[in-house]
Amino acid sequence: MARQKRRRKRRDEEEEAEIPMAPMIDVVFLLLIYFIMTLEPIPIFANLNVFTPSTDAPPKVQPDKPPEVIRIGVYSDGFTFDEISVTERQLDNFLRTLSRASKTQTVLILCATDSKHGSLVRLLNICAKYEMTNLSVVSAN
Repeated sequence: MARQKRRRKRRDEEEEAEIPMAPMIDVVFLLLIYFIMTLEPIPIFANLNVFTPSTDAPPKVQPDKPPEVIRIGVYSDGFTFDEISVTERQLDNFLRTLSRASKTQTVLILCATDSKHGSLVRLLNICAKYEMTNLSVVSAN
């Protein structure tokens, strides 16, 4: 009995087992660094439809038919359609009429640097409404 009491006393005097935290924190930081370094971000342009000319094939030019290009200007004081000032309603009517003829026409949007962002967005919404998808936006001074 005395022997068992001594053993119990030793066990009570001994410290309880502790888990060392420093090595665990080191492992957590190493894993964090590993996952950050091996992370492949989602490409931002993966969801945008961007059409670029092919460098392999020469462009197909039809001599009897000129390319169909609609030029629309976005300026701080309003819109222009083929260098003629128009209102947003007139522009909507022009694009509706042109989209009935062909939805694949190229729409060249000349956007001035001092124009309002909302004007460009409204124009793009009009083009989307009439399903005109062949758009090119160019900065103009």
